[in-house]
Amino acid sequence: MIIKQKFVMLTALSTLMLSTSALATYRVDVQCLDRVMLTDVHAGYIKSASGGPDAGNAVVISWEKNYEQGSTSFHVFKNLNDYPGRGMFEMALLALDRGLPVSAWGNDSQCSGGIHQLKIIRSVNP
Repeated sequence: MIIKQKFVMLTALSTLMLSTSALATYRVDVQCLDRVMLTDVHAGYIKSASGGPDAGNAVVISWEKNYEQGSTSFHVFKNLNDYPGRGMFEMALLALDRGLPVSAWGNDSQCSGGIHQLKIIRSVNP
C-alpha cells in the first residue's frame, strides 16, 4: 500500500513539474523584430503562414533592416478573422504607407509561431 501511494505521489509530482515547464517555455513577450522597415503586407490564403492559411485570413509581413530581409506571419489567433488581428493589420498598412519602423513580439526570437504584438515607432526625422 505504501509503495502504491509513493508511486501515485511521484507520478503526480512528475506531471506537475512537466506541466509547469511547458507553461514556462510558451511565452508571448519575446521581441523578434526590432525597428525593421516593412516592404510588403500580404493577406489571404497564404500556405506558408506559420499557422496555415486560416481559411484565407492569414497575414504575412515582409521586412528589411541593414540589408537583411525576411518575412513573418501574424499568429493564427491574430489574423484577419480575429479582432486583434484586424488592428495589427491596419497598423502594418500604416507603417508600410508612411515608411515607419516597426517592432514585434512573439513566442521566440525568430517569430516562428507568428507575432502577437506590433509596435510602430515614430520616425526621428519628421
